[in-house]
Amino acid sequence: MKKFSMILAAALALVLAFGLFAACDQGGEEEPVYYTVTYDANGGTLTGEKSERVEAGESVTLPTAVKESATLTGWYAGDTLAGQAGDRYTPTASVTLQARWQDEAEEPDPAAEYAETNLARSIEYAKLIRETYWNSDTCLSKLTPGGGAPFLWPYTEQVSMVNGILQAIDETHADYEYFTEYLEELITGLRHYRVSQVNMGSGQSWENPDHVLAKFGENDGTANSYAIYNSGRNDGAIDSVNTGIGGIYFDDNIWVAKEFYYAYLNTGKVEYLNEAVNIVNWIVGEGYEETGLHGIYWLWSAKFLFEGSTSLSDTTHASLNACSSAPTAMMLMKLIGVMDDPALEGKFDGLLDDWMLKAQNIYEFCYMTLRNPNSGCIRDKVFLKEGFEEMTNANDMIQLTDAQELPYNTGTFMTAGAELYAYYAASDEADSDLYAELYQERNAETAAAADRQFANTQVMQGQYSYNSNSWFTSFLLEGFIDLSASVTDGAEYIEHMRSALDYAWNNNRAEDGLVAPAWIIGWSEHPDTGVNSEGNGRQILLQSANAHCYAMLARYYAGVAAA
Repeated sequence: MKKFSMILAAALALVLAFGLFAACDQGGEEEPVYYTVTYDANGGTLTGEKSERVEAGESVTLPTAVKESATLTGWYAGDTLAGQAGDRYTPTASVTLQARWQDEAEEPDPAAEYAETNLARSIEYAKLIRETYWNSDTCLSKLTPGGGAPFLWPYTEQVSMVNGILQAIDETHADYEYFTEYLEELITGLRHYRVSQVNMGSGQSWENPDHVLAKFGENDGTANSYAIYNSGRNDGAIDSVNTGIGGIYFDDNIWVAKEFYYAYLNTGKVEYLNEAVNIVNWIVGEGYEETGLHGIYWLWSAKFLFEGSTSLSDTTHASLNACSSAPTAMMLMKLIGVMDDPALEGKFDGLLDDWMLKAQNIYEFCYMTLRNPNSGCIRDKVFLKEGFEEMTNANDMIQLTDAQELPYNTGTFMTAGAELYAYYAASDEADSDLYAELYQERNAETAAAADRQFANTQVMQGQYSYNSNSWFTSFLLEGFIDLSASVTDGAEYIEHMRSALDYAWNNNRAEDGLVAPAWIIGWSEHPDTGVNSEGNGRQILLQSANAHCYAMLARYYAGVAAA
């Protein structure tokens, strides 16, 4: 893991203090806001009051109710589970909660119960994260509950969490406006990382002088339009970072592109899709290795460096990394999948052939070069030999392979494979059936390998334990879900992870409401309590990933229940 620093803490404290003073200096006290929560027993008998009046931000305890030959399964706002009897519920508007009953003679649907439970958990968790880490006035986040400022990579997972919840609900949900507002605030904060000028240095320049840094959300439909996000932020303004290439990472940027893509799906705002395309244009324009291997570099400045040692670092030596390559193939395919949006009027049609070729080439690099043939999972990276451009044999171009296998690399590779399979399964192009069959076979093999490699059955009897970094593991869950429609055993692998997340919620949730990133082992895996430390289990990356996982489970099991 990388790129966390303590030097911004003092500056952020000043910014937050200024934001708080500015927010408080409004002149006079505002009148308190109250909401009414009404309870509809829906044929049962309520044991408490029929309604409660509560001040905004405060919670109520959901009452009990009884009905002959039936069991109370929960209180609902429309189709949304507000909670079980005895749970605390915080309304965001006046609302009527209706009891829902399960006839004792009927068999409950586990998938429906899993969907409801995990959606309620994700919403409760995300609201806690917003309250604990987020400042709506300044659109700044803390790294941990104690302070600090997240760099780009952990910041994006907050956006991923909210996008994940919005994928699991619709406009009728009681919390839809809450999370769309949260998303817009997060995107404003994200733009504090957006680059307005790059100091190239060392005589480096764009591969193509026609390429430009576009205005936010604007795109002319060509590959010339770029957007770049810096590792560190400028707390003074949006879209204003001036930086050198030493602070810009291709993998950090692909996570930003991913979140703009999902923000477009959740809001329909084409400017978010344009921004995703701008970022991907830059990644494939400046980070894609055309010669031989066809992977994506990691750090922009290291693309030009060759330290010559046998003990190499990807900060000082050119490397093609799984964490930048697999998700770029994934995002190219996801973008291809939405280009039929009538609002685009075919604007990006001229890019599609090149995107398709690069997506397949990058996927093949991951499969042929980074995949460990023994485990079936994806290795971390390869370092390039100086002068590799003049070599004709791909194996000769590699100086060293980093054989570390992390779940998020295999997870994003599975999602890329799922996207490629779906494309060819729906295509009437020549040989599309052969391509679909190839990707389906690889997907099944990789999913089985990932479950075998990353689901540890030796930690606790009857449970599957995963990497202590929940962000790494969240991509594994996403990969299994994306493959579940075409991989027969996908449901089993997801169930392994659902069980672990259920255990974490019930056994490794702290008094402050946060869940241990090591779902089975618990908080002992993260003893570091430093406010600026990525080793702190309460840092925003790991906590947002936990909440995102519950949202992904909710969406997946809702689909299973509806099938």
